[in-house]
Amino acid sequence: MNNESTLKRKHTRNVRATRYISAVLCVEQAVYGFIYSENGSSLQTLYFRSSMVIGILFLLSWLIPFLLPIKPGILYDLFDMIPLATGLGIAYARMLYATHVSQNIPTVYLAVLFGGAVIFLLEYKQSLILYASITVISIIASYDRLPLEASIPFQADFLVNGVIAWAVSALTYANFLKTETQREIIEEKNRQLTQLSEMDWLTGLYNRRKLDVYLVGFTKYQYAILFDLDFFKTVNDKYGHQKGDRVLVELASILKTTIKSDDVVGRWGGEEFLILTNEEGPELAEQLRHAIEIHQFADTIPVTASFGVTACKPKQSVHELIKCVDLNLYQAKQLGRNQVVYS
Repeated sequence: MNNESTLKRKHTRNVRATRYISAVLCVEQAVYGFIYSENGSSLQTLYFRSSMVIGILFLLSWLIPFLLPIKPGILYDLFDMIPLATGLGIAYARMLYATHVSQNIPTVYLAVLFGGAVIFLLEYKQSLILYASITVISIIASYDRLPLEASIPFQADFLVNGVIAWAVSALTYANFLKTETQREIIEEKNRQLTQLSEMDWLTGLYNRRKLDVYLVGFTKYQYAILFDLDFFKTVNDKYGHQKGDRVLVELASILKTTIKSDDVVGRWGGEEFLILTNEEGPELAEQLRHAIEIHQFADTIPVTASFGVTACKPKQSVHELIKCVDLNLYQAKQLGRNQVVYS
């Protein structure tokens, strides 16, 4: 599994979840401040401050991806934990300070606890640190805030549900990793299938099918080059097809190191190769011709090539382009082979 891409997707999901949830909670806390509390009361102040804190969290979740690209690192690891810790802190404060019976119960706290365990993706160590810290702080705070007898049920709830929430978080993250593994396996198989459908199995260059796709937009290139290995049938007959295949593989290596990545090169068929380039076509063809002529192929097999070069014209059809470059290649062979013809 590509850990970096997996972490990026985890951080991206957490940032998106933070943005959506904090926007809703910001409004909710403000509404509660107006409806469920008296003007000027400490509870109203608590709600308004909660709304402000969550509003800041919303702004951060909106700005950070613009200011800092999402990538693996301690910044985003911490940011993954902040929203849930903030939400739990606010829920816990509401539970202790709210005057209405309907609000002074741990239901809201537990809802945030378990909701966060499902919504936010935290690594095992992250969730263990977060839930253990929250559980310990909650137990100590409830003991300090409430009478001993009243605090015992709260402490038991915090402990049991904290452990359960960590388990839920761990299962959520494990399921995420499983999904990521399956996704990457599928992507790898798709890459392999694409390679099989687009690449020549022997040389690793584009095959005829992929070249036909590029030829549809050939006007993006300045020149087309078609070349053919001279007397290659003789090479196969004299040295055998295995040695002939080795020649093609070595030739492909020469092409890969010579042709720029922005250009296109592929096996047109047999020992013929097609190039679409924005370099000076005749000069590139001559460079390749010379490189092939002096290269020591397998078992010092002498190999040369003939080249046809033509300019790619805007109003030209693919058929006309191929016909022109093929004619130039034919002329190169007629003139004695191992040379370049351009018109």
